[in-house]
Amino acid sequence: MSRKLQVLSLLVVVGLAGLGWWLFQPDTRAAVALPDGTQPDAPAIRPHTDIPVTHFEAALAHAQTLGEAPESLTGTQVDGQLQVTEQGELVITPDLRWVFDYFLSTQGEETLADCQARLARYLNENLPPDAAAEAWRLFQQYLALGDAMMALPPHDGSPAGIREAVRQRNAMQQAYLGPEAAEAFYGLDMAYDRYMADRQSILDDSSLNEAEQQQRLMALQQTLPSQMQSMLEETRAPVLLAEKTEALREQGASEAEIRALREQHFGAAAADRLEALDEARAQWDARYAEYQQQRQSILNSGLAAEDQQAAVLRLQQAYFSEQELHRVQALDRIAQDGSS
Repeated sequence: MSRKLQVLSLLVVVGLAGLGWWLFQPDTRAAVALPDGTQPDAPAIRPHTDIPVTHFEAALAHAQTLGEAPESLTGTQVDGQLQVTEQGELVITPDLRWVFDYFLSTQGEETLADCQARLARYLNENLPPDAAAEAWRLFQQYLALGDAMMALPPHDGSPAGIREAVRQRNAMQQAYLGPEAAEAFYGLDMAYDRYMADRQSILDDSSLNEAEQQQRLMALQQTLPSQMQSMLEETRAPVLLAEKTEALREQGASEAEIRALREQHFGAAAADRLEALDEARAQWDARYAEYQQQRQSILNSGLAAEDQQAAVLRLQQAYFSEQELHRVQALDRIAQDGSS
């Protein structure tokens, strides 16, 4: 079981809604200093000093005191492959970051010191001494970068402000890790950040009509690395299929035609699951519609407000499971707000 695909999918899904919480939400966090002492715009924050295990040898010694790995790692394999040259030198690849993140993912189940110790042991067991030491040095820089990124200067939320935030973010990655490691660890992220900033500029351009906007968005997507384009297309595929399905139904298409479309895009098994979902939704809609009729009768009955509430609650419990009640009550509030 790999955690890497989960993280990649999350990156794209979150990105489609915006460029990540930190990027699109103006805030008041303090600015940070880069490793060379330069400051972007504001006073520097306190350096990263809360790591109890800093030196490689100390981390290895700490690893000897640890018990079994946390439960969340049970049945999993370390994400990423460590690589070295014929001379035993560390090769810096995107996989190295995935290795770091794999061991950091258990924070909360155990301390950061324990996470680091498990990583140190893994590096020591799978790399030559010099390469292991180099990987550990990069890991410490990676941790410091993580703290620094959490304290990036605020921006005003405008396309220009977002673009400047992207520039600062990318500059910080290179300053902490060096150009080679920054490209290996964040190359796709950098391309995606720039893409989302440019995408927001297009969406905010009121001089473009819808057709021109879509044309520019398509052209912008073509500038992404092929791997990122594929990920975006895969993420959009279910949405596009739902839009095509709805359009076909509005045109009077048969269920057989809908089925053929779904099989063409995702195969027979997925088409079966979508049909089952359609059936479940239809049953829910029919049940909720019947409930609404009886609820309206209660509201029109002239009963006292307290008696009405009790009667509606009994009706809800008769029609819906405990897990469904929150959804039903939310829909009722929406309907009531819309009619008031």
